[in-house]
Amino acid sequence: MVKFGERVDRRTLTINERVLLHIYERSTTKAAIEAPFPLTQQGIARALRMRVNHVSRAVKALQGQNCVTEASARVRGEVRKRKVYLISHEGHATAQALLGDLGRRLVRVRDERGVVREMTVAEARKLLGVPSTFTDLLSNVDDSGVADLARLSPERAGAAMTRSEEGRPRGEAFLGRGRELSEFAAWAASEVPVLAVTGPRGIGKSALVSKALEPLEREHHTFWYTATEGEGPESLVRSLAAFLNAIGRGELSGRVLDRAVPLREVESALERDWPASAAVLVLDDADRLPAEVVRSLAGVVRRRGGKAVLTSETPVPDQARLRAAGDLQVLALAGLEKAECRRLAPKGMPADEFEKMYRLAAGNPLSIKLLAADALEGLDSRFSAEERALLRVLKLRQDAD
Repeated sequence: MVKFGERVDRRTLTINERVLLHIYERSTTKAAIEAPFPLTQQGIARALRMRVNHVSRAVKALQGQNCVTEASARVRGEVRKRKVYLISHEGHATAQALLGDLGRRLVRVRDERGVVREMTVAEARKLLGVPSTFTDLLSNVDDSGVADLARLSPERAGAAMTRSEEGRPRGEAFLGRGRELSEFAAWAASEVPVLAVTGPRGIGKSALVSKALEPLEREHHTFWYTATEGEGPESLVRSLAAFLNAIGRGELSGRVLDRAVPLREVESALERDWPASAAVLVLDDADRLPAEVVRSLAGVVRRRGGKAVLTSETPVPDQARLRAAGDLQVLALAGLEKAECRRLAPKGMPADEFEKMYRLAAGNPLSIKLLAADALEGLDSRFSAEERALLRVLKLRQDAD
């Protein structure tokens, strides 16, 4: 166990402790439709810069201690389900105790000006912003015991903007959408406060917004929250409180520590503390949140002179009225072009079969990837290209039922 006042280095935590903290800081719920890649064995190994076989041994040990559980989930950006690891109640308590001790230890940090200074690990994490975890920090301490801010977050070396990125897609291939990116950039430069990006599931709403947001991140704080089906406002409010706390406005954070905060109280705190035009708020899958929550947050951003992006499969609350008032712009996504979808299909797929599959999927990239992955073995010349494509669709629908 770490001790107060001692300096951290690369050997401060055991492999099992590092894996436990990583899973704790990245964990999602069993009810989540998609899990982040960092919760797979390969994702844990990449984030912690260790071998996969070391991760495998660590998660087995942690499962034996009832600290983590194993689940099968679809990983965001991938087609088939994979094993992921989630924190248990016992693991949650153990990780929190470990983090409390770790936060009081000292670390040397080189800031954006190249100045090395010593501070507690908790203070260093706040300096890096909300999306940087304790395990991010410890994994980037060099041999001399210094964590370099520019190395941890190079795009922020010139300006310390805070980012909260719960559920934001990262590291995925981005295809096409030149026109849509231009429309997003035009909206960002306009006086319209809210952008609704709409389209069916899998069409690429989240990927588009994530890509389009990149040019804004150097000069804006960004808050990204991906909602899950049937959830209330509590998790979103906690994320908002942590985000505001990271930029030095901690009143809401203090309120959510010991009680559920009513929506009107959250709205009042945001009216005072939201960083106006210096921030962009993104509610991904906003249609999964209660309508009054979406309406409230979008209203705060409008009144504060900021920017908000809502992704949704259905029209957002008050869409027609806000659009008529000039407070909302709608960017409706259609399918990708055929040439872009062809890059998602297996290279060996016959052209005529791809043509039929593209038509049936209507250019939806997720549908293309799912159909391509569910290729049926044993289909020969007895079936036409259209019949093979239809069989893929039927199998996909059967698997979904």
